[in-house]
Amino acid sequence: MKRIVLGSFLGLFMFGSVMAADVVKFTFPNVSYPDGTVGTIQAGSKTNRKGTVTNCGYYSNPNDRYLGEFESDEFSSRNADEVKQFCLDNFNNRQQ
Repeated sequence: MKRIVLGSFLGLFMFGSVMAADVVKFTFPNVSYPDGTVGTIQAGSKTNRKGTVTNCGYYSNPNDRYLGEFESDEFSSRNADEVKQFCLDNFNNRQQ
């Protein structure tokens, strides 16, 4: 009986830990960056008990040359349009 109760408790704990993190990934192809370059943004936005973080990776067309990335713990969203705008707004703040 103790094994069943302990197993159920551990199962619920592990399930709760997995459900606590909310991660969403996006790919935005053919984006025009503020400097006129056209490319792809790969972004991820995560919310968990410790806070939020959004990461934007910038690549140029046609050969997916890496242009840099920007990361912030002040923004997180599940909305694709909001994440895309956030990444575009911070293009000039990226680290290469």
